[in-house]
Amino acid sequence: MKMKRLSFFGLMAVIVSIIAGCEKAPTIDLKECDSFVAAKPVWAEGRETERNLTLAFREVIEAGRVSEAYMRLTASCDYRLRINGEFVSHGPCVAAHDFYRVDCIDIEPYLQRGENVIAIEVAGYNDDNYYLLNQPSFLQAEVEINGEVVAATGSEFEAYDLKQRKQDVPEFSFQRPHTEYYILSPNFEAWLSDAAWQGTEAVKLVEQPTKTLLSRHVEYPDYRLHDAAPQENNIYAFECNSTGFLGVKVKVEEPTRLQVRFDEVLWEDGNVNRDRLACKAYIIYELQPGEYTIESFEPYTMQYVQTEVESGKCTVEGIYMRDYCNSDVDRATFVSANEDLNRLFEVARETFRQNALDIFMDCPSRERAGWLCDSYFTSRVAFDLSGDTQIERNFIQNFLLPEKFKHIDEGMLPMCYPSDHPNQNHIPNWAMWFVVELEEYLHRSGDREMIDAAKPRVYALIDYFKPFLNEDGLLEKLTRWVFVEWSHANNLVQDVSYPSNMLYAHMLDVAGRLYNDAALNKQAEQVRETIRQQSFDGEYFVDNAIRGKGGKLALSGEHTEACQYYAFFTNTATPESHPDLWKRLRDEFGPVRKQTNAYQDVPFANAFIGNYLRNELLSREGLSAQILSETVDFYLPMAELTGTLWENMTTVASCNHGFASHIAHVLYRDVLGVYDISPTEKMVTLRMIDSGLEQCKGSIPVGDESVDVEWTKSGEDFAVTLSLPEGYNFEVIPTQNKVNVVLK
Repeated sequence: MKMKRLSFFGLMAVIVSIIAGCEKAPTIDLKECDSFVAAKPVWAEGRETERNLTLAFREVIEAGRVSEAYMRLTASCDYRLRINGEFVSHGPCVAAHDFYRVDCIDIEPYLQRGENVIAIEVAGYNDDNYYLLNQPSFLQAEVEINGEVVAATGSEFEAYDLKQRKQDVPEFSFQRPHTEYYILSPNFEAWLSDAAWQGTEAVKLVEQPTKTLLSRHVEYPDYRLHDAAPQENNIYAFECNSTGFLGVKVKVEEPTRLQVRFDEVLWEDGNVNRDRLACKAYIIYELQPGEYTIESFEPYTMQYVQTEVESGKCTVEGIYMRDYCNSDVDRATFVSANEDLNRLFEVARETFRQNALDIFMDCPSRERAGWLCDSYFTSRVAFDLSGDTQIERNFIQNFLLPEKFKHIDEGMLPMCYPSDHPNQNHIPNWAMWFVVELEEYLHRSGDREMIDAAKPRVYALIDYFKPFLNEDGLLEKLTRWVFVEWSHANNLVQDVSYPSNMLYAHMLDVAGRLYNDAALNKQAEQVRETIRQQSFDGEYFVDNAIRGKGGKLALSGEHTEACQYYAFFTNTATPESHPDLWKRLRDEFGPVRKQTNAYQDVPFANAFIGNYLRNELLSREGLSAQILSETVDFYLPMAELTGTLWENMTTVASCNHGFASHIAHVLYRDVLGVYDISPTEKMVTLRMIDSGLEQCKGSIPVGDESVDVEWTKSGEDFAVTLSLPEGYNFEVIPTQNKVNVVLK
């Protein structure tokens, strides 16, 4: 059977960088990573839509002298590859509905002369969620040694239903598939490494429909191992919040039921609350006497693990984690004279690596979906820490691949993707951020092909909003989940939500620039002017207007901190057009207001999105010292408690959120002074502003090279040492400080 190949975009050459501490590193085959030579997609006959079915695929191959060896594979949900019992990889990389990305793993380091057991566990969940798509189960895999395919699904590989994982279990959360519940005996892993293993009868495999295949494009994960330290009350603690596969070492003396629960923080009573995120954050093991080392099949996020022997007798001898994180983040550096900032940079890096595996995740714990808006901020960090746009390219491409999206309104984009939305919900505001991000992606990547490919989606989105325009040209009574931010502002989104309309104008303006459409730019300014006239009450922008019984719009009279930040971020207001409001926001809002409790009639902004917009506004005005101070006030407590950055300003929700890593970008831009890097123009823009520090240095990857900056400050003068990638130039934005740059 001939495999369909996708030529939507050309193959991107990817060289894998493996950071220190990783296990044996898989690499990518640049020649054959979006197709198979012989393998066919297969699954157990009649069971491709069965819920929560895990199959064990296995083949024994002979290997002699091996010069090169690769394993190509993809699946509808998750797989775990082990060779001779040794962990090799987990995947695949996520893709849009009806598309499947192919992993190509260098397996030469894992092969031995003679017999080798190739073992692949594959989960078929068939479950609607915000992590793995609800699509019929299959595996497509083949082994190539010295240029010859020696084993392939469809001709080799048998599969077994070992029934080691219980099927009838609850969902982990409504955003993720099922919990893990295992029924094991001491020889449960014999099928992984014993070439002579004779287990249960193999299931009948049948060929599945042809799959449309894609290249992976992004780096392979970091699988480093690290242990948790034992605490009191059967609690184990990792050094910081961590994401990966939870490992348990246990000695069982009599038949035992063991519950292992986990979370990012300890509850008020000092225990692990497995239900804190409205999740079922636990794994159940039913174990016969013997010794076990067991890893979870799915990745989870935790700082604390608590074990409970529900029946029987056993001794937990250790807890560990195998990371499942981004592997290309260590080349970036930031060191300043302020240790708190240095700590925040490292915490931002850690937050990013756990949230940017193959898309920009919302959080790696309760859902692992790729959310719009979040990605606008996280994509900046990806470029700063890794020096490329590989993950962002995949992220955007996933939104462009399907002919149409199931379950949501025509023209609208999913709020998070790849994911399933059978409840037909979406966030119209978040779709606007997709367009806004495209402009920055183009600047980072120069990928005009992607921008042009996105044009139909962008204009379909603009058309989607047209029926909601009222007589004033403003969006009114938007449907579904109209979302501004996690604060009181989100109670003020109907009928005319002014923050929504501010973002709408910004989206129109960006689309006009991307596609040279002056009519959209004109419409954007008209929307802004109407908002200024209607929403501004002389002191603040009011959040919304309500249409009364007589048909007239009337301001609600409520004004939130977040709404004011939206106004300035979208250029509906500027420090010049609204100087009194800007001065008040600049000087009397932010973290200081938590102490002064000033302006009690203006509800506080939350971390997302208000406080991040505030940072952007302070940066525009060159207020680096204030950014430095506020960043420490806002985020250092998070760093100290979990070692990762949070969704909210408190631990009420996720304590490991991708957008929060944006702090790393802020530190590079507003403290180190690297204001912009343009690969297309080969230009580095510096902006040196007094932040109160006397010295700072950092390295920002650019492809395989880097921008290296080190400066010291004496009085008003900056002495800067700068190293650039080959062919790059630099420019300095004038400030009140004198800047002397020496090129290395």
